[in-house]
Amino acid sequence: MNVTQFLILLSLCCATIKCSKILIMPMDFGYNSRLMNMLKMGKNLFGAGHQITMMVSDNIEKDALYKMAEKNSITSFEIIRYPMPVMDQNSLNQEWLNSMMEVSVIENIKQHRDFSCFIFSQSLKVWDQIANGHFDLIIADEGMFSARLVSASLNIPLIAYVNWGPMSFDLGYVQRSNLAFVPAFLTPLTDSMSFVERVSNVWEYIHLQETLSGTCEKMIGICRESGYGDACDNIRDSPKTVSLVFINRNDALHYPAPFMPHVISIEGFFMDKPKPLSQHYADIIEQAGNNGIIVVSFGSMFRRLWPELRSIFAKAFAAMPQTVIWSYEGPKPEGLGNNTIVNKWIPQEDLMNHPATKLFVTQCGAASTFQAMNNALPTIGIPFFWDQPYNCRLLSDRIKSGKTVSLKDITSEKLQHAMEDVIKDRTYKENANKAAAIYHDQPIPPRDKVIYWAEYVIRHKGAPHLRSHAANELNFFQYFLLDIIGLACVACIVIGITVIVMIKKTITFFKNLGKSKLD
Repeated sequence: MNVTQFLILLSLCCATIKCSKILIMPMDFGYNSRLMNMLKMGKNLFGAGHQITMMVSDNIEKDALYKMAEKNSITSFEIIRYPMPVMDQNSLNQEWLNSMMEVSVIENIKQHRDFSCFIFSQSLKVWDQIANGHFDLIIADEGMFSARLVSASLNIPLIAYVNWGPMSFDLGYVQRSNLAFVPAFLTPLTDSMSFVERVSNVWEYIHLQETLSGTCEKMIGICRESGYGDACDNIRDSPKTVSLVFINRNDALHYPAPFMPHVISIEGFFMDKPKPLSQHYADIIEQAGNNGIIVVSFGSMFRRLWPELRSIFAKAFAAMPQTVIWSYEGPKPEGLGNNTIVNKWIPQEDLMNHPATKLFVTQCGAASTFQAMNNALPTIGIPFFWDQPYNCRLLSDRIKSGKTVSLKDITSEKLQHAMEDVIKDRTYKENANKAAAIYHDQPIPPRDKVIYWAEYVIRHKGAPHLRSHAANELNFFQYFLLDIIGLACVACIVIGITVIVMIKKTITFFKNLGKSKLD
């Protein structure tokens, strides 16, 4: 192909690809998987030729973990920074996170409400920058309530991103489902529930609705005080106006559930292709020999642990014949074995993809769960809070590729025995292989799916035709046909009473008739 032909082909390509302006709004409270995944979404869309603006706090580029993992890749985008106070990561882990583990999911959400309201008010301080951006599309974490206001006020289509799977803090986003077989938000239940579990599921659903309503009303109050008028109502009504909802869901991992057409599964779009390991890690694996390695990571939020727990982990790892590579920072754990290598940051996905890896010990975050399934790795799940108990049960009960160990009664011996069982029993590896095969059998790669649907919304300036407007207008009783069931019950009772009364009157009539004949 000569230069002239190349230039003609290039001009044709440019003519068919419209560069759109996309605003991405992650939930930024330090570097974590929710932020990491939306950064990767931005990179994918940037690679597809779109102009990406990332709205983050002014602290993220100072975050030590962000610097290690991302190497300032955010500079590829236009950036809108909203002000946030500096947070001490050590204090964050040891105080806030530990306190969150001691309460229920609903209490966690209530504690998180004030922080969400604070982020909401801070993000409004960069309104002029957003308004002057003339964006074609907003993609926002479901927890970024300011995106709902921006979408309504500036008439920009919104795609909500739900990081933790087929469930949302705002229950309207993924549509109300039958609570008899669809677990409520973050409940560690399966699709097969006992009567008591179904009662618990309904209670959690109602309680969460109440909590969400309180959160939305509080933010609407802040919004109206700031002078944004009727657009503030979209903070509550966003499920009725959102174009699409991206969820991290896959048939191999999650239980079947009905979804509307606007709910799009982008199952693990954030996973990178494996890269060759550095010589440092290649040497570690070679020295491990036939025993192989165990990869240990508790995500971005639990990189520091309290003394008792880190000692339990260290002693259990020391008892294993495998070499253990542990992503951890903080004081050296008591009982750390010679077989355990501790680093602040490890190439987690690349290590998990290596054939020498025998086991993955994880907190079962959204990203880690998909990585385990993608790489067909047996797992030991040790959930801390939020979506982690639910994800661990998916791996241990749905896929049956590992075991879950509870923090409530964990000991070094229990953890050691669980790791030994999962490594020695080939059934776990076979189940992991089966789930990985199903996961990889997809008609379109998840990354391409994200790009297609984002461009779909841009082309059609929204996607209201994919949303059920009627379903969003129905109340709880109408949606679950309780009004019809109630009417049927009342009708049956009325008919029953009528029949009984008629029978009694008939019997009385014939009795009286018989008496009159005798007389």
